[in-house]
Amino acid sequence: MSSDAWCDHCDMSLISCPHGAPPPPPPPAPEPKASRVRTSRVADAGTPSTAVRSSVPRASATRVPGTPAPAPVRRSPITKPGRTPQAAYRPYLLSVVAASDGRIEREPALEALGRRMADVLQRDDLAVGPSGELRWRTAAQKERRAMLDAGLLRSGGPGVWELTRAGYDALDAFRAALSASEAESGDAEPGDAEPGDVEPGDAEPPTA
Repeated sequence: MSSDAWCDHCDMSLISCPHGAPPPPPPPAPEPKASRVRTSRVADAGTPSTAVRSSVPRASATRVPGTPAPAPVRRSPITKPGRTPQAAYRPYLLSVVAASDGRIEREPALEALGRRMADVLQRDDLAVGPSGELRWRTAAQKERRAMLDAGLLRSGGPGVWELTRAGYDALDAFRAALSASEAESGDAEPGDAEPGDVEPGDAEPPTA
């Protein structure tokens, strides 16, 4: 640009005039920043390794206010080898209580249960546990508490076990399943004692 050129808008030379001066070049674009990395040493191998720090926030374990608390997880009892599973006592307990008009005291119930399960109980069931009681009796009373929680039994008073309508239905279901199994296998022998067996004269569920 000639130094003799003058601006038409002002009385200054185009070299120094703001109207004729070329615009300044744009600033250079910033260079992208590299992701931050941190090094950690592997304890077993003894060699450094790199781990990129994630920008995603971790999920919080705090429960959101207003949401229901998660239901507790109920774990099934662990059966040790040489012992009868606790759930196996249920059909026998149902039949014992049903055989006594749906109501029986604790000690007679355990005595009748021991007779019915004489061919089922295993070696460790007959051993004495830490409480000083036979292990099978302890397991039977634990299953009785589980049946209370399930609504199959109810307390008829101190030391009295009483069968509910749901308990009679559960006993009928055990009998039906047993009959179906025997019909399929054809292995049942006359006179075999089974969990759902009820002796002649056993009471039926109350109609009221």
